Amino acid sequence: MSLLESIILGIVQGITEFLPISSSGHLAFFKQAMKVKIENPLFYDVSLHIGTIFSVLFVLRKEILDYIKKKEMLLGIIVSFILTVPVALVFENFAERVEESLILLSFSFFVGALILFSSRFLRLNLKNHFIKYALIGIMQGVSAIPGISRSGTTISTAFVVGFTPQEAFSFSFVLSIPTILSAISYKLMKVLLGKEALSGVEFSHLFFGILTSFVFGVISLYILRKIVINYKLWTFGIYMLFMSVICAIWKFIL
Repeated sequence: MSLLESIILGIVQGITEFLPISSSGHLAFFKQAMKVKIENPLFYDVSLHIGTIFSVLFVLRKEILDYIKKKEMLLGIIVSFILTVPVALVFENFAERVEESLILLSFSFFVGALILFSSRFLRLNLKNHFIKYALIGIMQGVSAIPGISRSGTTISTAFVVGFTPQEAFSFSFVLSIPTILSAISYKLMKVLLGKEALSGVEFSHLFFGILTSFVFGVISLYILRKIVINYKLWTFGIYMLFMSVICAIWKFIL
């Protein structure tokens, strides 16, 4: 992987991690489209996630402090996160298959589009807060599949169960902190257990990957906040349908 490819993937990660269009889906597409060969894919993915976690801490520093002070909100994050983990592990092997198959990725983008459309057309009259947090956590676990956006899925589900736009945005991205940290820890564990060696790692590539994912992550968060507040999240479903078609075309025609 060249330095330019590292920068491009960092930009893709920064933009797509928080806009509701699936960072893992876009990274999978760009890696296949550019025929990028990464010697240490797990370690490189960890570096990109480090950049995005810092962008969340920077943009949502006030919301994070509010959640720490309010027990009910903090409990909601804990419930959602606990239910995310087993669901994500169930889909882990399938997620790896999707990352390597443009056909499966095309279908996954289609499912992701339907989830985004639900933010406009579906509402559940739920009174039990535990069930609300549980549903958000379960759906976040499903978003471990490339092509299904984590932010899009959690915000859409929050809308469906009755959250206001600001509540949905804040909850989704405060929840992303333990989620991304756990993903980083899990991938680092795989690296340390010898699934891949650290030899040959170009630290300049890692640095620019982290930097670009941080900068574009910050920009994306500010853009998405305005979109969510104006109830326009569903419009990204149209783009997800477009990506579904592009993946299919790329597989069969290009």
